[in-house]
This record gives sequence, C-alpha cells and structure tokens, in this order.
Amino acid sequence: MKKKLKKVLFKKNTDRYSDNSKIKRLINKLLSFCMGIILAIQNYVVWGPKKIHQAKKLGKNKDRKLYILSIMKNEDKYLDEWLYYHRSIGVDGFIIYDNESNDNSQSIIEKHSKCVDIDYTYFTGKSRQTAAYQDAIERYRKKNVWILTIDIDEFLRPVNKLDIKKWLLSFSPNVSQILIPWTIYGSAGHEKRQVGLVINNYPYHSNINFITEYKSIVKPESVRLSFMGGHFYKSIGRIVNESGKKLWYYPYVLLIGSRPSSRNFMTINHYYCKSIQDFNDKIGRGDAFNYENNLRDFTEFEIQDRNEVMDHETQFYLQKIFLLRQLDESKNNEKV
Repeated sequence: MKKKLKKVLFKKNTDRYSDNSKIKRLINKLLSFCMGIILAIQNYVVWGPKKIHQAKKLGKNKDRKLYILSIMKNEDKYLDEWLYYHRSIGVDGFIIYDNESNDNSQSIIEKHSKCVDIDYTYFTGKSRQTAAYQDAIERYRKKNVWILTIDIDEFLRPVNKLDIKKWLLSFSPNVSQILIPWTIYGSAGHEKRQVGLVINNYPYHSNINFITEYKSIVKPESVRLSFMGGHFYKSIGRIVNESGKKLWYYPYVLLIGSRPSSRNFMTINHYYCKSIQDFNDKIGRGDAFNYENNLRDFTEFEIQDRNEVMDHETQFYLQKIFLLRQLDESKNNEKV
C-alpha cells in the first residue's frame, strides 16, 4: 500500500519541473496542510503547552546572531574559501562537527578561530549527521542565535547583495524556521578538479524553473527535533519561506504539484557536482546522513549538473573574500 501511494503521490526522481495541473497543485497544498497539522499535534503532545509557551517567549529577533552549523569530513580543499565567504557576508560564528577528518581541516579552523567564533567538535562514527545537529540544537537552545544548517559545498547567497541581518530582522518574532531554496550549480564541463575558488570555477547554475530542495534557518529554542538532515526541523512556531510566505510543512521536491520556490531575498548556492573528480571523492566519503545507503551516484550527478544561467555577481564576492584575507593577514602580521 505504501509503495502504491508513493507511486501515485510522488514524481520520478528525474522530474524536477512543475506542470500546469491545478488538481495536482491542490493535492500538494492539502497534503502539506495535513502534515503541518500533524506536526502541530506532535509538538503539543511531546512538549505540552507550558514548554511551547516558554519557547515562544524567547523568540525575539533583536540582537540575534547568525551561526552556521555543519558536519564535514576531509574538506580542507574547500573549507578555507567557505569560511572566508560566509564571514565576508556577515555570519557571526560557526558550529562545526568534524566527522573523523584526517586532512588539514583542523589547522584551517584554528586559523579562522583567531578572527571569528568557531565551536569545533571532533565527532566520530558513521551516519552521525542527525545526532550532530540535535547536539548543536541542545547546546545552543538558550542562546540568542539563528542557526543555518548547510554543508561545505553550500553557500548562503543574498539576492542583490542584501544585508543578511536586516533580512532576518524583517521576520515576525513568531517565525521559528525559514526555508531557503537551493540554486544548483553545475560542473561547467570540468572533469578534473580545478585549482582556485569554487565560486570562480563553477559560475553556471540552474534556471528559475528547476525545482530544488531547501535548507533551514531555525531558532534553536523552538526546535523539538532534528529531522531530514538539516533540510527541515520539527519546530514550534511559524514556518516560512525566504519571502515570508507561510509554509505548513516542508515542500517536498518530488511531491506532485510541487512548484519552484521564490528567490526574492535569499538562496543557497549548492555546488553539488563540481568536477567529475570531485563528485567521485564525494561518493567515496559516504553520506553523513545515512552512510550505509549512500544515495550519491552519477544518475544524481546528471540530474544536478545544471549550467543554464551564468552568475554575474561572482566577482563581487571574490573581491570580498580577497579583502577579508588581506585584513586577516595584516592583523596576524601586527601580532608578530
């Protein structure tokens, strides 16, 4: 029965574009509403009205910092750029779980820790992504922060160079979770790993009609449970998209009637593929969410290798990274 329902309600994995069916769209909205009601009931049963009320009281937006949460393994080729980029756009700190790296990642983190707050944890074991995220939520539950959960191949991108802090302040205090859509960046035809920065080497991405997944920014005091590998958290309070539109539940990409998300203010540039050599390495590292059932293969590469549109803001962010590096170097020289 479950397989039959899945076949009826979900599209094939290769189908990432919407159709014009009003009936399917209506079914999509109805299912999302039902899942949202179920989530609200679960939250009430598990937490109870008192704990929910206490969490909502803490939900102020003023002076709330933005931290990025990530779990990684052997990402030293790209970690330095990723940290510089997010520091340059105004991220206040990082919560990093190191899943048994044996490369140069720790020394890169030590370098950046001199300039920005980095909460580093060496985290052993397989399929530890959910456990790491839940641990971070519990440790930061009483801190006045937003937590954005992304991987090292994902870059938060303000649309039209928007100020991130002003954008976050624009949301109502009862908003507990903001879902930000990916923009998928392709291989740009590269078979071999490229020298230099990711954002410079892979400038082409999907068009606006390509339906993508989302990543979540949450207030940790409102999160009941880490869920879906950072794409979505079971939280109390209002869930919205990057434009502030209410969402009842996570907008599943392959659910019938799905539509592309708005990207009016914020998106997450996901460099899913990079070169074929990089993608092979990604397969070899395994999936931090489910190591035993690694879902990465070259069928997925073909789906995600999108190169339809060129990113014309790349140079702006390359300059910001360059200037921040210079600033760090000058500070370090002064200390010497």
